[in-house]
Amino acid sequence: MTPTLTVAQIEEIAQRYRRLYSGAIADMLDKNGHRNQVLPHLITPFTKADRVAGPAFTGQGFPCADTANNDTETRLKMLDSITPGTVSVWACGGSIDCAHWGEIMSTAARQRGCNGAVIDGGVRDVDFVNEMNYPVFARFKCSASSVGRWDIREYQVPVKIGAVVIRPGDFVFGDTDGVVIVPQALTIEVLEAAEDVFRREGKMREELRRGVSVKEAYDKYGSL
Repeated sequence: MTPTLTVAQIEEIAQRYRRLYSGAIADMLDKNGHRNQVLPHLITPFTKADRVAGPAFTGQGFPCADTANNDTETRLKMLDSITPGTVSVWACGGSIDCAHWGEIMSTAARQRGCNGAVIDGGVRDVDFVNEMNYPVFARFKCSASSVGRWDIREYQVPVKIGAVVIRPGDFVFGDTDGVVIVPQALTIEVLEAAEDVFRREGKMREELRRGVSVKEAYDKYGSL
């Protein structure tokens, strides 16, 4: 995927990804030699909406010791910079004592066309976010505000979550099994390969349900 794609083209790609599942996408990345593209297992959907897809809009924040710290100006600039079709992906610098995302952030991001959020940290206001049918993936829930506990430092820069480096424009896919990051240059290649696997798996399931042996079905539809 290239930066010259229109919003409509990005959404078409996202729709195709949303028909798939994270395991097939991760398998295709493995086969391409990209074996560190799955985010840590603790990052899961905390909302009823549990599928998200789109290019990464990245951010980095860190814990702060001064309760007088206030990153509101940076936060507002970040939210106004979000581009349509993206997924907001935040590295939180190990912060564990507050929520890094909530209902107001979700509302603002969605109004800018953001498809959802993936947070290496905490989320709050989950009932309100669920009313929006907005997908948020996180490590934990926490009621505490981030003001005076955590500062947004940068956005649209490379960030690292677990062993995965996420760059702006890398493709993000998340479902109930986890979150996978596809390097931007491989977005279409991995999509097409995963779609092929998805089709073959569907046919293999049909054969198995009809009583065909596993070996026969595997020989017919190839390696999964």
